[in-house]
Amino acid sequence: MSGKKWFASIIIMCLAALLVLSGCVFWTDPFFHYRSPRDYFYYDLEEQRYQNDGITRHFDYDAIITGTSMCENFSASEFDSVFGTNSIKVTFSGATYKEIEENLKASFNSGHSPKYVLRGLDYSLLVRDKDELRLDMGQYPDYLTNRNPFDDVKYLLNRDAIVNYTLPILLRYLKGQEGGHTSFDSYSYTASRNTFDSAVVLNGRTSFADPVTINEATEDETNMLTGNIEYNVISMAKEHPETTFLYFFPPYSMDYFGIIREEGNLSKELEYKRQAIDMMLEYDNIHVYSFTMATDITTDLDRYRDPAHYDEDVNSWIIQKIGECEVSGAESEYRITKDNVEEYSAKEKELLENFDYNSLIG
Repeated sequence: MSGKKWFASIIIMCLAALLVLSGCVFWTDPFFHYRSPRDYFYYDLEEQRYQNDGITRHFDYDAIITGTSMCENFSASEFDSVFGTNSIKVTFSGATYKEIEENLKASFNSGHSPKYVLRGLDYSLLVRDKDELRLDMGQYPDYLTNRNPFDDVKYLLNRDAIVNYTLPILLRYLKGQEGGHTSFDSYSYTASRNTFDSAVVLNGRTSFADPVTINEATEDETNMLTGNIEYNVISMAKEHPETTFLYFFPPYSMDYFGIIREEGNLSKELEYKRQAIDMMLEYDNIHVYSFTMATDITTDLDRYRDPAHYDEDVNSWIIQKIGECEVSGAESEYRITKDNVEEYSAKEKELLENFDYNSLIG
């Protein structure tokens, strides 16, 4: 064989190998970029940023559980039992409000019309630029979320997609394993990997000091919050009045509020929260809940792994409390409405400004 023929043969074989590999990725479609799961394959759900867009666009569902790591330990089956739904859980650990809102847009744009959206609103993400993404967590996979077919090569010839997803899917299929996918109870579940303990939360702290100065909310921060809430919290609710958006402020521990009070930031954080609430209450299909006043939980630091993240039993409790109000029609001390927002804000301010934070230290 001449050198030219040998070289041409190598090129053809390489191209054929690439074609086979990309074809396998297209066939199995582990990130659901093109279609819903094939019934005869079993899919591991474990990559939020890479799989959530496809799940949201192609799965069959009528409710969404979303948010950051504060929402990862929700049980979709428990939510369905309470609300009578068929939900997906598509959480984004560490994400900004924009990433979560973009995923909700993908749901509606793909023809879904969920009855409910359950979403946590992290305090630490209120004052962020409306276009901010967490690029420090790695390159954002635009080739999966955009609708440009020409950059799909980044998916079809992606080493991780081939080695860590496509090949295991095919091996399970060849072994005769039943099709399906990781349940939405297990997907993103992290509680078993963490230690919930007051000593971990306090991290050697021996006392909480009074603030030296009280920091004021700035005009730039206020404008940033307004844009963030407008574009990344209420935009979908405005466009889709048929969906009920169950937004809640998570029950961060009292250690968290002790820290920001010591730093002089408690007053302005409450101001930011009130501003966000007032904006959300303009829409009847946004139901706002806040669990700051649940001190039987927030003062029990053994239920936390850090100042903010609580154990899975708290996630379950949140579903039950929201369900009692939404489904059973019971009065709720945790739901904020136009009628009680003034009273709620005053009680919350009184609690957080005057709580004996040093009582948390045993």
